[in-house]
Amino acid sequence: MIFVYPPSISTCYGFVCRNVDKGYKLSSKGAHFAVGVLVAAASVYVARDVFSPWQLLLLACGCVWGSSSPDWMEISGWAWWGTRYSLIPHRTITHWMMAWIAATIWTMWHAVSDGTFVWCIAAGFTLSGLTHVLMDARTPMGVPVFHPYKRRKQVRHSKKR
Repeated sequence: MIFVYPPSISTCYGFVCRNVDKGYKLSSKGAHFAVGVLVAAASVYVARDVFSPWQLLLLACGCVWGSSSPDWMEISGWAWWGTRYSLIPHRTITHWMMAWIAATIWTMWHAVSDGTFVWCIAAGFTLSGLTHVLMDARTPMGVPVFHPYKRRKQVRHSKKR
């Protein structure tokens, strides 16, 4: 199955376009990184009148850094016998959509009002993390929206051609 979110990505952006056509899912590590770079470019373009150049650079770095953050925040690893384990179960609290929305609004507000080093990086980090969760919401596994341990079981997706 091919999962496309948002639909315009499958038609125009290099890495994502080539791999979607080959049948890869948009929830892979490479796709999250590619969309993180796109979010960085878009946020720098939108915020160019609000922030100074160094703040835009920090915002972009935060976007790229946070593009796969919901996955690595689970603190996962591999046991010596080859089984994957994680401290936090996959797609629970780290993929909770309401938490990412609230964190993005909170950090954006502080980045615009304070404009300090930490808030600019945090704003990009949370914005890109929210984009990651939105991409994962389109998969059959889904993500928790209102409660961190209850996932949507069925998500609409495009059919295989």
